[in-house]
Amino acid sequence: MITNRIWLVGFEFRTERGCLIQHFYLVADAANAEVARQTALRKAHSPGERALRGGLDFDETTGETRQVVSDLLGVQHLSGPRLPESSMLPAAA
Repeated sequence: MITNRIWLVGFEFRTERGCLIQHFYLVADAANAEVARQTALRKAHSPGERALRGGLDFDETTGETRQVVSDLLGVQHLSGPRLPESSMLPAAA
């Protein structure tokens, strides 16, 4: 059975007027949520994507990552939000 992992990764930024905007990226064949996030970050930092945002930076800490999953009938939906693996570690005391 062939399984393709597809991830949806979104980042937020604010326009000059203060409106909150989210840009989403589909990432195929990433091994896990963190790899998908890093791939989307590279894409988001590209000159073409920066131009689409009017040169505005986005907040990397607001990234949302979800896996596109199929049920037994082949209907696709999004998983719950995935946290970066580094944020799942317990805080140091």
